[in-house]
Amino acid sequence: MKRIKKASSPSNVLRYLWGSAIASIVLTSILSWWLLSGSWNAWHSARNDVIQFNDFYHVLQVSNDLASERAYANELVLSPMERKAQAWKSLDDSRRITDRNLERIPQNLLSPALLMATIEQLDNSRVSVDTYRNQELSDPREAQRSISAMVEATDFYHSALFQHTSSFLLLEPKALGPILRAQALGELRDATGRLGSQVLIPLATHTPIPLSNMEALSRGMERIDVLWWLLRTQGEEANYLPGFTQRLDNVRQKFESQGVALLNKLKSESVKNQPYSVDAEKFAVRYHESLNAFDELLNTYLTGVNKHYVHAEHQALLHLVLIVIILIMLCALTAGLIFYIRSRVLQPILRLNQIASGIIAGKHQEALMDESTAEEVQELFSSLGTLGARLREQTILSKRLQRQSEEDPLTHLFNRRAFDELAGNLMAQATHEHPAWLIMMDVDHFKSINDTWGHPTGDKVLVALATTLKKFSRPGDVIGRLGGEEFAVVFRTPGHEDVTGYTTRIQNEIRQLRFEGPKGEPFTITVSFGVASGWQRELGEVLAEADAALYEAKNSGRDRICGLPVQTA
Repeated sequence: MKRIKKASSPSNVLRYLWGSAIASIVLTSILSWWLLSGSWNAWHSARNDVIQFNDFYHVLQVSNDLASERAYANELVLSPMERKAQAWKSLDDSRRITDRNLERIPQNLLSPALLMATIEQLDNSRVSVDTYRNQELSDPREAQRSISAMVEATDFYHSALFQHTSSFLLLEPKALGPILRAQALGELRDATGRLGSQVLIPLATHTPIPLSNMEALSRGMERIDVLWWLLRTQGEEANYLPGFTQRLDNVRQKFESQGVALLNKLKSESVKNQPYSVDAEKFAVRYHESLNAFDELLNTYLTGVNKHYVHAEHQALLHLVLIVIILIMLCALTAGLIFYIRSRVLQPILRLNQIASGIIAGKHQEALMDESTAEEVQELFSSLGTLGARLREQTILSKRLQRQSEEDPLTHLFNRRAFDELAGNLMAQATHEHPAWLIMMDVDHFKSINDTWGHPTGDKVLVALATTLKKFSRPGDVIGRLGGEEFAVVFRTPGHEDVTGYTTRIQNEIRQLRFEGPKGEPFTITVSFGVASGWQRELGEVLAEADAALYEAKNSGRDRICGLPVQTA
């Protein structure tokens, strides 16, 4: 009898159902993506602002610390003996703050090499200042050099740092305005501090202020006026730093009424050849006091802007998390709705369809509908996951076996088979400009080592030799144990001078190795070397040439390098 075809396939219906569910989730995700991407960009931008400003905070903090340290250094140079102890304590405390903040600068702004160079420059300038810890000023020129040394150390820090920050400043243009104004505050503190250094030595020596110093004072005041103007043009930070403009005006008024007025008075007294109204030490103290407000002003600005950026980042992150939660809830709601329709609506319909098909076929339908479809799909995914895990295990095992087949088990270098393959490839890539070099080496009197102290001690020698070769290897070098106590290295380099130095360094390092026998008997080893080179040559040919050179090294006294090109004068 001809079988009646089923009216509908449950698997097809389920496939259509889940296809609709996936399409609904995709559409929901697309509709929500614009909101999610905007929130992500806002948070990412806010996060970059925080990172940039934190980094720049450390930069300006050190610059401000150096300016403060210069002021305390000036006080130490100019102070009398009875005030040396107090001046030294203030300077030492300032130095500790400078060193601590200098080490906090991120490496992307100041590399370890530049950091060491900056510290060295700063230490040299400090040594010059330290000579006045136990002596008063006697030579004005030496004192001027000590003061100038601290200024040079600051300039070195700025040149070493800001040459690496141009790209950093362009990461987030929105943060550029606050960063530039913060930099202007730091430069303002530095510029005002440098003004005072122009009159210190004339005050200490009771001599008129030189014309060059007068010109430096005028240029410094012009620079300070420009910085004041730049700081008055605030951006949006005026909204979250209330009262900062008034505080800026107060600091300027205090500096001009105290610091600038004092400088102008000294300039007038110098021009009129009148005795100075203050000595160098009192000037340093009074002028330094007029600059204290700059430190507080900079810290207030940096702290306020940083708090704003941190708050903005937290708000952006909260908004992003809320958007993600809403998106997840929408997807879950869609999936839940589809699942509800499948279990509560579709399954009864499929059951009725199955019963109807049985009636049409003339069969008595008593069994309940097969509800194992979803579980079978889950089992299929589980089976695929198990199969994937098994395949990964097989891949790992295959790689491990391949490595074992290529590796010498004692030294963990390439064995002869792997060495021949890799070295042959390297020889094929060699050119006239970059030839391949092969160095063969053999431990001298190795049989005597085994016979005297046993094979375990000989194995230690081979492992130490392999470690030495790895230590001097470079990316692309092929190192292998050819058999017994014989090793080889193949590499490419354009000049034989590199080969000579490379081989000599290995030889010297091996000479420095120290070993002990089973009972603690000390001994050393030497190695003979054979060198060969070429390009577009068969590996066996080059190996034979290096082996001949090695044989020559053995016969000419051992612990020798043979086969190196003869260097002509």
